[in-house]
Amino acid sequence: LAPEVRARANVVEAGQLDVLLLLDLPADRPCVVVDAVAGLSPGEVWVRPLAALVDRARRLEAAGRSVEPRSSHELPLEHVLALAATLRDRPPAGTFVGIGGGKWDPGLGLSPAVAAGLPAFAAAIATAIEAAAPG
Repeated sequence: LAPEVRARANVVEAGQLDVLLLLDLPADRPCVVVDAVAGLSPGEVWVRPLAALVDRARRLEAAGRSVEPRSSHELPLEHVLALAATLRDRPPAGTFVGIGGGKWDPGLGLSPAVAAGLPAFAAAIATAIEAAAPG
C-alpha cells in the first residue's frame, strides 16, 4: 500500500481473525478485514461489506448449506463475523477484501496468478481504507 494510504489505517496483523479483535472496534468506526481466501480462482479479488457476509452466513446456515468462498482458516470468516455481530448486537461496520489463493503450504511463495492479482488486491484495500477513514 502507498504510504499515504497506510498512514490512514491502524494496521493490525493477525495470524487468524479473532472475534476479540472485532469486539474491540468502536461502534462508529468501520474496519477493513484483509485475507487470502479459498474458493476463488488464484489472484481473484473479492470485496464485500462485513454486514453482507454476516447476512449471507445466516441465510446459508438456515438453509443447511456451507459458506463459500471462505477464509483459509479453520473457522470461516463469516462465522467469526456472525459471532461478533451477536455479541455486539450488530455486525461490525466495514469491508472484507480477499484474494484467492491456490496452495497453502508454508514457504511456497506466491503463484504467478496470485502475484498478478496483487495490484488489484492492493487497489481494493486502498479503496476500502479510504472509504472507512474519517474526513
